[in-house]
Amino acid sequence: MKETTFRWTIYNLKEKQIISSISRGLFTLSFKPVFKPNIDKVTQKIYAIIEKQFSTLKFCVWTTQIVSEFMLHLPAKHITILQVEKEALEPAYDFLKEQKLGDIFIQPKEKEIERYIYESKKAIVLLPLVSKSPIQKINNVTTTTLEKLIVDLYSDKKLFAAFQGSELTYIVNTAYSRYAIDFTKVFYYAKRRRKDIELRQFFTDKTDIPKNILND
Repeated sequence: MKETTFRWTIYNLKEKQIISSISRGLFTLSFKPVFKPNIDKVTQKIYAIIEKQFSTLKFCVWTTQIVSEFMLHLPAKHITILQVEKEALEPAYDFLKEQKLGDIFIQPKEKEIERYIYESKKAIVLLPLVSKSPIQKINNVTTTTLEKLIVDLYSDKKLFAAFQGSELTYIVNTAYSRYAIDFTKVFYYAKRRRKDIELRQFFTDKTDIPKNILND
């Protein structure tokens, strides 16, 4: 088989959901669904007003509530995460403050996280969107993928303190058992966040993910 024919065959099998990619050059026949987080009304509203105000801006929005289905111990409160292109952080912050949708925090420091964010009833946290982040569109809302979610939870330890330690291990194992995870995307995004080496070590030491996937 010619290489071009082989590549087309692989692409065709993936499109038909006969096989799914789990790592570079590694596929599986045991199909798992793609994670499609629930888009609640708050998320929809924030997305709509940002899109209307900044029509050319690349951004995504999600809430920590979507992590609940993977958790053993559920947190009492949830926060909304709005990730926008770095140069748009300040304009987006000023605009959201005017909309009075809740308490807006821009790239919060540790003390701010500890004292205010998880005490707020409606906390919206503004963070820079890393270029080439693995995002997806659901119900016309651009939001996170499972690959991005896992990397973000691991990387932002202070902001996502409720999801660390044994809880993060449980989250990853549960997510892996239920949904398709493309580890090529995971490590590509983690590398852009400079977390790929330590994340791979975390997967190896703490989770049930097969080593042949991680060592590819």
